[in-house]
Amino acid sequence: MKKNLSKILLSVVTMLIVLSLIGSINVTAVETPDQTIEVPGDAIQTQLQSNLRTMYCFRERTRLTVCANIGLELDINCEALRIGNKDVIIEVEGDDDLRMTMTCTREEAQLGLMNGSLQRVRNRNTYQYLEGFCITMTCTANCNCECKCDPDCTCPCDCECKCDPECTCPCDCECKCDPECTCPCDCECKCESECTCPCDCECKCGPECTCECDCQCSCDPKCKCNSECPYDGTFLKARLRIRETNQNRLGQWAYYDNENEIWVTSPTINQDGYLTTETNILSTWTLLVPEETSALVGTVAIASVSAIGILCISIFYLKKRC
Repeated sequence: MKKNLSKILLSVVTMLIVLSLIGSINVTAVETPDQTIEVPGDAIQTQLQSNLRTMYCFRERTRLTVCANIGLELDINCEALRIGNKDVIIEVEGDDDLRMTMTCTREEAQLGLMNGSLQRVRNRNTYQYLEGFCITMTCTANCNCECKCDPDCTCPCDCECKCDPECTCPCDCECKCDPECTCPCDCECKCESECTCPCDCECKCGPECTCECDCQCSCDPKCKCNSECPYDGTFLKARLRIRETNQNRLGQWAYYDNENEIWVTSPTINQDGYLTTETNILSTWTLLVPEETSALVGTVAIASVSAIGILCISIFYLKKRC
């Protein structure tokens, strides 16, 4: 009988050692940060150098590690007292220096994200919010200029067509690329030779003007173009990672689609002990657990506790009989 008891105890110890080794491998596989910054409050504004992994530890609880392939001007807000002990990694990629804001909260009531709340995502499956962590990421170019010589530019551009320098007609306004321009100017309208901004409309100096302007409208001389903008990069993508736990191990990263007002899950994998996803979407992100999965995890946990209890009782009676 004692031999059987010894075998049982040896098997249990061996299993615990194996599980511990697997857990330690997952923990140590992730690259350690290059520097750690203790943040005593809930906010920090900082400059992050390219390819430098920096861990920001808020109130000795929430750890947010950020790295990027470009320089980042970072504005981070984190309600660490409510979020508690979380380990999150954000890896950013861009084509030039960026200015980013990251806001970490425990709940987002306006998005229906409350502890234990159920969410019907775009694929019509039901998920539960159990993580107690969500992050909103925004990116803006720290650019003082308004006018960009870029056909995709949507910023306000006050570029105007310049009238012929030899024109002496009493024209108070400059000829704008707008059919509603009615300034009394009989001369032809000529665009500036140095113009580089794309202008699809025709230059008109009034109803009698028939000239067509195939050249491009020059930007306002006050406009400072891209070369002088210190942060004029474009966000390309980000990798979001959060430490795996027994509660979230089958969860998926999800973002809030503001246009359709619905949560959308993103393909999520377990990589080095972290639940990881990759995206090119800046929005509010969190981790959602399938409803049936959360119930299954609870059942498994109860079964595990019951099995341990039965094992302990069995050992007790075996000892008593011996």
